[in-house]
Amino acid sequence: MSRYVDYAPEQTPVGRCVVLPGRRYTADGPLLFFATHTALARGWSVRQVWWEAPSAGTVRAVQDEITWVGDQLDEAVDGYDGRVLVVAKSLGSLAAARAASRGYEAAWLTPLLTEPDLAATLLAYPARQFSVIGSSDPCLDPDVFAALPGEHLLVPGDHVLGVPGNPVAMVASHDQFVRHFNSWLGAH
Repeated sequence: MSRYVDYAPEQTPVGRCVVLPGRRYTADGPLLFFATHTALARGWSVRQVWWEAPSAGTVRAVQDEITWVGDQLDEAVDGYDGRVLVVAKSLGSLAAARAASRGYEAAWLTPLLTEPDLAATLLAYPARQFSVIGSSDPCLDPDVFAALPGEHLLVPGDHVLGVPGNPVAMVASHDQFVRHFNSWLGAH
């Protein structure tokens, strides 16, 4: 069962931003915390999804996970008929096929680029998209990343943009993400 935490901007919202977490990376993790507050500052209402994702290996197939994550997105958007932006981290990026079928704009934070079904969806994504990933993320496929349409950003770091032994570099990677994401949001 998922729950939601909703935030409203001070002005009339430009749309709803749905924040999908990772398997063990919650909506208050640094990337999603900064994404939430950046979207709010740009006038989006934000709905953070807090879920209890199935443990790795308990879902029968990647297709089952794609369906489960897509269903979480649909439930978070249910009843809303305005502009939608999906911000998804890791496991949440498996909502890409569902988001694509609905024409949602999206920001993919450390997407699972080594997952062929997801890579294919992102390579043909029909709406505006932004992607960020760490240069030492095990889910980085450099060829897929380089070919992604839309804006993409490669920063030092691992799957959570952590830089072991170098907290200054870790903060710098998050800073680069926030600056690029803020600019991307402001461009349209």
